[in-house]
Amino acid sequence: MTKLILKTAFLIVWGGALIGCAAGVQADTPPATAPQAERAAPVPNAFMAEPAVLIYSETRGWRHEEGIAAGNLAVMEIAQDQGLGYFTTQHAEIFNPDSLSRFDLIVFNSATGVSLNTAQKAAFEAWLADDGAVVLIHGSIDASQKDWSFYQEELVGPHFISHPMAPQFQAAEVVVLNTGHPVMAGLPDRFVMTDEWYSFDGVPDGRFVTLAGLDETTYSPRNTLYGVEDLRMGDQPEDHPIIWARCLPQGGRVVASAFGHTIASFDAAEHRQLLANAMTWTQQAGEDAVGCE
Repeated sequence: MTKLILKTAFLIVWGGALIGCAAGVQADTPPATAPQAERAAPVPNAFMAEPAVLIYSETRGWRHEEGIAAGNLAVMEIAQDQGLGYFTTQHAEIFNPDSLSRFDLIVFNSATGVSLNTAQKAAFEAWLADDGAVVLIHGSIDASQKDWSFYQEELVGPHFISHPMAPQFQAAEVVVLNTGHPVMAGLPDRFVMTDEWYSFDGVPDGRFVTLAGLDETTYSPRNTLYGVEDLRMGDQPEDHPIIWARCLPQGGRVVASAFGHTIASFDAAEHRQLLANAMTWTQQAGEDAVGCE
């Protein structure tokens, strides 16, 4: 019954977004710095189950309306299955020490641009250093946060370049590169997904563990409409990473995934399995070193 309520709420919110677009609301918000106006911090339910996940999706760059709505729903459903509490918000004011102490995991769900101010960044970094857990989805690794060097260099690593257009969404073969890693548990060695496929300026360096890559022979990595046209990164899946992870030396764990632009991508069993695994593994920071090698 709870999942039915969640799905109904999702359809209402998504439908409202479509009506707003039809009325002329601009979906693509231009990049901007963190807001200056004072807003009260959102207050999670006092009876929220523990441990709990914060699902954050404020955007100061491109807003993936469908992917954010579907991603929020998917993470909430996975949290329910794992016995986790959850709270969704688009308000950066949640990033304060008292509020963050309520959460064991933060999922940045296509949160684009730098939405956090200096104090909020410091609160997040301190929370993460205390064995915090972070999962970054799709737009959250699109380099629109590059002005926040800790986030871009320590959590994301490679810089996003572009994605294909014409067609924008393509089926491609994903190749698991680290079959023994807990985040890849239960996934087939190769599987096909349809999504918007990111290309980056290189592979994650030795601080990260690359988990999966793309077989570029199975789709067309070209953008024929604007910007960089040739988005090929290399002949092997190892050359085109799409999922990676890191155990930070100061404490905390992060998983970064380029999956998640469309509603359908969150319906894929492989994506659901990946998210469930990532949410579990990142929360084990401080318990063991499995998956940190």
